[in-house]
Amino acid sequence: MNTILVIEDNQEMAENISAILQLGKYAVLTAPNGKAGVEAAQQMHPDLVLCDIMMPELDGYGVLHLLNKDPETANIPFVFLTAKADKSDFRAGMNLGADDYVTKPFDGFDLLKVVEMRLKKNAMMKATYENNIDGINNFFSHAKELQEFKKLSESRPVRNCKKKEFLFMEGQNLNDLYFVNSGKVKTYKSNGEGKELITGIHGAGSYLGYVSLVEGSASHETAIVLEDAEIAFIPKQDFLSLLYSNKEVAQKFIKLLSNNLAEAEGRLLDIAYQSVRQRVAGTLLKLSGKADLVTVVRRDISSLVATATESLNRTLADFKDEGLIDLLPDGIRILNAAKLEKVVRL
Repeated sequence: MNTILVIEDNQEMAENISAILQLGKYAVLTAPNGKAGVEAAQQMHPDLVLCDIMMPELDGYGVLHLLNKDPETANIPFVFLTAKADKSDFRAGMNLGADDYVTKPFDGFDLLKVVEMRLKKNAMMKATYENNIDGINNFFSHAKELQEFKKLSESRPVRNCKKKEFLFMEGQNLNDLYFVNSGKVKTYKSNGEGKELITGIHGAGSYLGYVSLVEGSASHETAIVLEDAEIAFIPKQDFLSLLYSNKEVAQKFIKLLSNNLAEAEGRLLDIAYQSVRQRVAGTLLKLSGKADLVTVVRRDISSLVATATESLNRTLADFKDEGLIDLLPDGIRILNAAKLEKVVRL
């Protein structure tokens, strides 16, 4: 049962609010002024605070300021109760970090609806979502419970894509955000001579196409399936709605997108500070997966390592002589992952 703290100096109003919340199956705490309310919040850690603005000793703005300064209470949803409808009061509260307002006099149903929505949103912010199709579907399901996301699609199509199948082409306008649930996808750009510049090898948990969707521009790269892959398609409108309709939800969604951003940053650091030998070892480990077999062609590996194919071949030959790998007709077999990891750390 969720606990609501009501900070209200008018006893009759506090009793009325408490009765409505109890009908909604919430546990209720009350405080007669701002100072007592801050103390109650810090001691009891309620799931939501309903607070009047005009109160003796410490007004609602002061209460919100103090609770936001305390790490243990800063994330508690905070809703102002106010008889003032002036827009400047609304702006002042929102600038301080209030989550919502309820203007007196209010209907009991409206109060319960605001409380319910704020609790759902807070639960969503605290939840952890796996970076797979089930996690995405759970995220969307929770988002649809919020009023601003009612129009999100009911499902996100999932398709099994074969090796060498194109997902999208450079210069194409995209209608979806692509999520790689399994398999591998290569993205690359082409220069004027038709040569490829690989921009990434994307495995399970990667998102593709979001830069073009955010910019509203054609794709800057081509995506082709390297290994049979399961791809989920998130409609463009859903993606943009999650980004722009609510800042809190957008921040949560961006965390799901951040994995391949971190990978891109890490790759740039590797190129800047690691030797070719270290980069080859690290790339083989990243590409091998559970089967300890790398099936990516050497030309693509050399692009990922940012070295010439000749340098890659020499390094692979050294690794084979050292017993770290075996060079097979269909790929590169990892024989000693532990020693390759040592190479990366040297």
